[in-house]
Amino acid sequence: MKTGSLYVDGFDVYGQFGLYVVAGGWNELVAMPPLKTVKANDWQEEDGIEADLSAPVLNTREVSVKFAVADEFAGLPDFLDYLSDGAYHTFSCDEIGRSYRLRLTQQPNMKAARILGQATLKFADDFPLDGYTYLAPESDMAYEDGYTLDGIPLTSYGGRVLKGTFDEVVKSAAVKLNLLRNISILPGANYDGDGSVTYKSKDVKLQCLMRAESLDGLWRNYDALLYDLIRPGERLLGVEALKQEFPFYYKSCQVTKFEPTGRIWLQFSLTVTFTHDLRIGEENILLASEDGLLIFTQDNTNAVDMREDIAQLQSDSCVTSQPSESGYYAE
Repeated sequence: MKTGSLYVDGFDVYGQFGLYVVAGGWNELVAMPPLKTVKANDWQEEDGIEADLSAPVLNTREVSVKFAVADEFAGLPDFLDYLSDGAYHTFSCDEIGRSYRLRLTQQPNMKAARILGQATLKFADDFPLDGYTYLAPESDMAYEDGYTLDGIPLTSYGGRVLKGTFDEVVKSAAVKLNLLRNISILPGANYDGDGSVTYKSKDVKLQCLMRAESLDGLWRNYDALLYDLIRPGERLLGVEALKQEFPFYYKSCQVTKFEPTGRIWLQFSLTVTFTHDLRIGEENILLASEDGLLIFTQDNTNAVDMREDIAQLQSDSCVTSQPSESGYYAE
């Protein structure tokens, strides 16, 4: 239903201007706002960074909303003119069960059509979590998928971790550069090879899916997750398959799929920064690769092909659970 799905300052946008938000047009708006830049010390002799997370705060953000425009764009100039009357306007998005206070920033593109065209408008959201009161998440998921946030299963937020996350977690961070001299008149370079090898902090994308019986339930869990992610101090991501927790802070979010009606579905990725304790734990970890089974050594730099010993290794207690064909990690 187009009418009644979006109100701006109480006006029905479709009824008044002939515009409505297309499928997928809400994605940027419902994505979690990013965190403001975190100050950090980066010590050469230590892995990662020492981040100041005493008071993390969310940043403003610019989001695109995609509209379909009827009647050869007859209502678009009127809508833009209305949005230009004062900076901020209240967007009551009844279709998705959210309200925002937004200001128009630009119209980056428009696709004309004889009957129904499309226009993208950009807005700034300067009030992240405005007026929010924390409510603990509620979930009826009866199982855990092997990932925790500060010891709490991510399934407690009604979310599941998708295929691809484990690969992100175990990928090696970039090596910090020791003293390097590259003189233009001499071949090659002179590198301090006697210095220790240390690793930079690394960004990791956590692929997530949230399901709920109602929009109220979805937003309760989604907002609680964001609130818990930006609490003061480092967060801990627990990965059961590795028997290890990784200190991190939240950085940004991207929504890839959002279905607000019927079977409510929100698929998104959280970009987080692993700050330190980046290396895989002391015990050898059995991982799956596209080519076969690999054992990673203690320093996480070498791997041994173990395909000939698959049968024996599968009975070993260090075998990790791997993602199923559906994209979910097995219990």
